[in-house]
Amino acid sequence: MLIDNCSLVVSSCDKYETAWYPYFELVKKYWKDRPKNIYLITETKTYTHEGLDIICVNAGMKCTWSERLFRCLSLVRTKYIIFSLEDFFLLGNVKSGQLEKCYEWMEENSDIAVCRLAACNDRRLKRSAQYDNFYIAANDMGYRLDTQFALWNREVLISFLDLSENPWQFEGIGSERIKDTNKVFLWNYAEDVFNISSMIIPYRNNPEYGYDIAWGKWLWNNKKWFEKNGIINVNFKKLGSLSEKSVKRRIKYLYNRNPDRLGKIIKNIYQLVDVIERLAVNFRIYGWKAGLLENFRILRKHTKILLKNHLNFRKVR
Repeated sequence: MLIDNCSLVVSSCDKYETAWYPYFELVKKYWKDRPKNIYLITETKTYTHEGLDIICVNAGMKCTWSERLFRCLSLVRTKYIIFSLEDFFLLGNVKSGQLEKCYEWMEENSDIAVCRLAACNDRRLKRSAQYDNFYIAANDMGYRLDTQFALWNREVLISFLDLSENPWQFEGIGSERIKDTNKVFLWNYAEDVFNISSMIIPYRNNPEYGYDIAWGKWLWNNKKWFEKNGIINVNFKKLGSLSEKSVKRRIKYLYNRNPDRLGKIIKNIYQLVDVIERLAVNFRIYGWKAGLLENFRILRKHTKILLKNHLNFRKVR
């Protein structure tokens, strides 16, 4: 059975410590046939949760995201893992029967690298009668490596890692890097990808719905959902929160691909505000010494982005 041959791996970091309690409380309530072994990837902090056997993997502050994941996967003893991020809060019961089907397919065909559990309706996916509502993602499709809920062959996932990469590089550069692999990527196909009732693992990963954490902050629907499930005393102040209106504004300005001159200025301002907010939160969470190290990484990354945008703006002028 899947629960005996699979581990749940939750990728996180010390910064999002306040998300762990609601995440695992919802897992306990809505995932009855969950894997017995649960691994939580952190930097230095440990965590326990009543009723769950959680193994914390402390990778230290200096490791990359991929290094932290590699260290955890090297400790896991099961053939398969279900990958998750710490803010994929369950919104309903997990369909364990469909997960069991995925497990059986992977046992029958060792070429299957992953069953991606998040729904997708991309028309480029190729239907295969033997895999029901799971379609094959061809080699030329982007983001075959991603960080959504997925059932992975552990050793195959390890082989795809580049230890220098952050999660965005893993998804983008990594997907390009493995495009010639002969492994099979199965993606859960659904016409309506936003229909919670049809999801194998029901959760929202789009900030416009108001669940999870985006731009390092809590979204507006989390508190209401947590309280409905008896989850109280979650510290929302530590990270801060975003309202529905502020999320819409961020999406409008941060991801405007063809802004006019004024739009470019507004986009740069929003990027600058976003960086400043992240820096402040890091000092509050990590303290000055560790916060400086974390903020140096952020500044190095965003300075390149802001400089590029500034040069493009000057060309337009």
